[in-house]
Amino acid sequence: MHRHRILVIEDEAELADLLTEILSDLSYEVEQASTMGEALAILDRGPVCAILSDLTLPDIEREQVVHTLRARSGRASIILMSAIASQDLTRLGRQMGVDRVVSKPFDLDEFEDSLVFGCEEGQEEAGEHA
Repeated sequence: MHRHRILVIEDEAELADLLTEILSDLSYEVEQASTMGEALAILDRGPVCAILSDLTLPDIEREQVVHTLRARSGRASIILMSAIASQDLTRLGRQMGVDRVVSKPFDLDEFEDSLVFGCEEGQEEAGEHA
């Protein structure tokens, strides 16, 4: 069985570890980064089906997160997460062109649904077949 590769970009170590553990338990192969620089180095090593990224990172302006990921990630689905109020985050996510938004703290079922959607969309667009 092919394991979907997901990149988690989160600068809060405890949350990043929790997300990695949850995703690993769901049979995803998880790469973890705490900065955009680390994320770009991971993307240079190979494609991912989805990127779960915090909006606020220490080494990049909020407005540049999605643009930078889009430029380097090919057809991967981008799922943005933030503690910004849900409606504001959804509006901001649409403006930035993300595939999904997840508000922190998030519902685990909603979180898992977003990832399944992200990896299915990423594979279809890339022309891969499981």
